Amino acid sequence: MVKSENYLCRLVGIDTLLSFDGVVPCVEDFQLKLVTLIEQLHKALLAENEAPAASEALCRALCCYFDRRLIEGGNLSWQRYSLVHYFYGHTEDEGDMVAQLEALLRDDSDTLFRYAWKLLILFIQLAGQTPPLVALRATHRSRYLSRPRPPQMHSQKLPAVGSSPDGSPRLMIFILGPFAGKWFRQSDLSSSHSSGIVWAVVEHAASLAKRLEYLHKNYPGMSTLGFFPLLVDGMESSGVLIEQLTAWQYALSATQLPERLPCLLGLYSRLSQERASHDPDRAIWTGGLLTTSHASLPLEAQLVGLTDALDAAEVDADSDLYAIQRHALGSTLLAWLAENRIVNVLEALFAHGQLSLAGVMLADHGSGFTRHGAWSIWLAEKYGILPGLSAAIAMPALPAITLPPEPETPPAPHREAPLPASVRWRWPAVIALLALCLALAAALWHTGFWNTPDEGAPAAAFDRQAGLSPSLFTLSEATPFFAKGSAALLPESEKALRALLPEIESRPQQMFLIVGHADSSGSAAVNMTLSIERARAIRDWLVQHTGVPASRFLIEGAGNSRPIASNETREGRALNRRVEIVPLSTQVNQN
Repeated sequence: MVKSENYLCRLVGIDTLLSFDGVVPCVEDFQLKLVTLIEQLHKALLAENEAPAASEALCRALCCYFDRRLIEGGNLSWQRYSLVHYFYGHTEDEGDMVAQLEALLRDDSDTLFRYAWKLLILFIQLAGQTPPLVALRATHRSRYLSRPRPPQMHSQKLPAVGSSPDGSPRLMIFILGPFAGKWFRQSDLSSSHSSGIVWAVVEHAASLAKRLEYLHKNYPGMSTLGFFPLLVDGMESSGVLIEQLTAWQYALSATQLPERLPCLLGLYSRLSQERASHDPDRAIWTGGLLTTSHASLPLEAQLVGLTDALDAAEVDADSDLYAIQRHALGSTLLAWLAENRIVNVLEALFAHGQLSLAGVMLADHGSGFTRHGAWSIWLAEKYGILPGLSAAIAMPALPAITLPPEPETPPAPHREAPLPASVRWRWPAVIALLALCLALAAALWHTGFWNTPDEGAPAAAFDRQAGLSPSLFTLSEATPFFAKGSAALLPESEKALRALLPEIESRPQQMFLIVGHADSSGSAAVNMTLSIERARAIRDWLVQHTGVPASRFLIEGAGNSRPIASNETREGRALNRRVEIVPLSTQVNQN
């Protein structure tokens, strides 16, 4: 990234913070910060051999934009602090501004054209789809799309993930670091056999060593990966953040892992106004997993690659304001990491410790900043603006990790060889004997392993479904557990639930997945929420009556997406309103 683009990104980043209802503590200081950035941008353009007149025109257009932006905001009485008046002693009308943009968009310099295009998109956001601005965008759009894209580091699927013939999870991902226990709760993590992945929160380096040792001993075919989240405003200052990261580095250095653990670094902050109306808490991710080897990638190169990916996303998104905002504020965030030496601490954590860096991901997440922490304080000191705070706290989302398909084992070629006549007569007896042995072995294994009592459990409420894993139990509404449309347990459900207690108490170290289901009554969104709440109600009851910690239970809602009977009949809907409890095969030690 050229130096002038750094300054332009800071200016667009400030505009993005204003769109987040940013707070300006001191108007005079804020004006001084803007003046300084615009002057630095002008000097950088001249140092890069851009034409003086065109460079001056770009800076003038930026002054016009910020003046209009801040005056129309109406909160700062900005007329006294007008940038155009400060630099040029007069104001600009809209016609002059459009003419300046058109001249910049026709300039031979690709750098000035790209900066002018970003400014055009900002003006369209501010003034709306006015005919002059729309005409400029239509005229010069083809040139913008033809610009070369920066090279990118392509993410990849995990190339080496153990196979799982019995359908059990194939990958265990450990959430590590100072933010793991504070922002990620084991009971809220969604894990299932169908995804092939189980997430586990690890709050201490010693616990990580024990879990890895257990997995390597008991599940040698299962792959492992670390995820190290970093919430940039999660600590009150950069100094406290560095202390916490250094403490994890020392703890890992004092702990011997079975082998180096490949680890993804995840950075979380709000970077744009883009949010899905149906799922506002969904994160927009940039970057990805680049390797699964035990050799660590250089962090600085990964951060440069992340900046290039943000830049490339602008081209891919065409005239997307959100991509421009994400690039500007994302590159500003990475500059903060470097300036406060947080990058140095992270490099030491991955380069010389038990973790190896496998990639960096940046999450554009949340509807506002949750607190004025380390990064917010730096923004206020550097640029005179604090981000607006969110009315609600959004828990950080997990990145999507894609597993490769399991390799298919080709069937062995079938060869028939003639048998001697003296042997042929023995086959019926041999086959019958083998069948009898297999049946006896299966019965003994089933009885001994699960130790399920034959009497006392109401069969209508607690049954193993045919065709599924023998570890799968279903709580159906043959014995009513919930009223229709409710997640509150009915009093008569107590007897059926108590039949589960011996199964769960006999394996206190086992992890269980509780999946809630609903029938097709109501909307999909309501059914999804209801199914999650029903799973949570069963988990809370089991925790209260077994003494097994909540961290042993993972909950998941399936809504009405997995019916086992027709929703056209009352009986079928009753069967579909159910909760399933799955003892996971990826049992881990919580010590």
